[in-house]
Amino acid sequence: MIMALLLAVYTFRSYVTLLNYRASQSPLPERVRDINDRERYRKWLRYSNELNRFNLTEQAFNLIVLLMFLSGPFAWLARVIAGWTNNPILQTLLFLGVYQGVMFLLEIPFDYYRTFSIEERYGFNRTTFATFGRDLVLSLVLMVSLGGIILAGVNGLYLRYADNLWTFILTTWAVLGVIMLGFFAFLNRWFIRLFNKFTPLPPGTLRTRIEELATAVGFSLKSISVMDASRRSTKLNAFFSGIGRTKEVVLFNTLVEKASEDEILAVLAHELGHERYKDTFRLALMQIGMVGLYAAGVGLVLQNPSLFHAFGLPDVHFGFAIVLFSILFQPLQLVLNVPFMAAMRRAEYRADRFAADKTDNGWMISALKVLARENLSNLNPHPLFVRLYYTHPPINDRIAALE
Repeated sequence: MIMALLLAVYTFRSYVTLLNYRASQSPLPERVRDINDRERYRKWLRYSNELNRFNLTEQAFNLIVLLMFLSGPFAWLARVIAGWTNNPILQTLLFLGVYQGVMFLLEIPFDYYRTFSIEERYGFNRTTFATFGRDLVLSLVLMVSLGGIILAGVNGLYLRYADNLWTFILTTWAVLGVIMLGFFAFLNRWFIRLFNKFTPLPPGTLRTRIEELATAVGFSLKSISVMDASRRSTKLNAFFSGIGRTKEVVLFNTLVEKASEDEILAVLAHELGHERYKDTFRLALMQIGMVGLYAAGVGLVLQNPSLFHAFGLPDVHFGFAIVLFSILFQPLQLVLNVPFMAAMRRAEYRADRFAADKTDNGWMISALKVLARENLSNLNPHPLFVRLYYTHPPINDRIAALE
């Protein structure tokens, strides 16, 4: 039944992707027809279709590997590791370490092809082989070190409160919630700087206008940084990072290079709108809520030894419980995505209105069109795909709301 669930989720996701592909072939809404000329739009169609096919192929490959692990290797791996050590926490770390290590290695060819073939052929890639390798090593180090520490801590909580399910769930939720708040406030800035170089926005009319805007909306702007996004891609973006005194606004250097000052100011005002409405903090709370559900789910799986016996494991195994619940959680996640993504899209509409009010409505619309054009965004996505996966509303809907 669990294997059938995996196949059902993959089939549903493939169907939604197909609906999205068909929608992209429809005539474009009037508001967004001027974003791309005919040749660039055809380029987007080719890019989008190839990327969708590749992603489905990658997901199918990962599904096959997971099904193969479930059919026997997981039980074999648990028995082998049990022969190496009697420490349950170390057993969990080795079990998940081997599994995630295999998946990490199998993912490298897909990442390589996506970066140096698909993104390269459509003019997005600027990643060098050295940067690609460095990113892989850093990602692996962070996954092993931080992931291992958190996993060992949660496993330790389970060993201590194994006889009291709700104490384990609530304690795990509280600990992970504190860690996540720390990530939003401090660690996120540190992680991003491991991969990218940040420089202060230099003096000039753009910085002066940004500072004047921040003062006008009552925002204490301690940091305006430009990130060297062009090391990896030509795509444009900006984001807001941190909570409280750690907050900062980050502009991609590609945005600074390709957008006008008016458009950059509108994008920045949009990010200030997120801060005004505490959207970063709201997002953190929503994700902490999801972690609570995950802790409860893992706890319930651990209370059912028959689930482990069905896959050949002789007893309850904390590492396999995490794998098993990640499978059981997939259909629930699709359902939860609907209100979660809807809340995020509402936040984007609100930030758009804030930017239009504090700068100029035309600047915000122009900025959205530049972002859509340079990033080859889907101008005609299917509504179901939007509801399930879009954190931002489609460009046509955002422009309509501003008009």
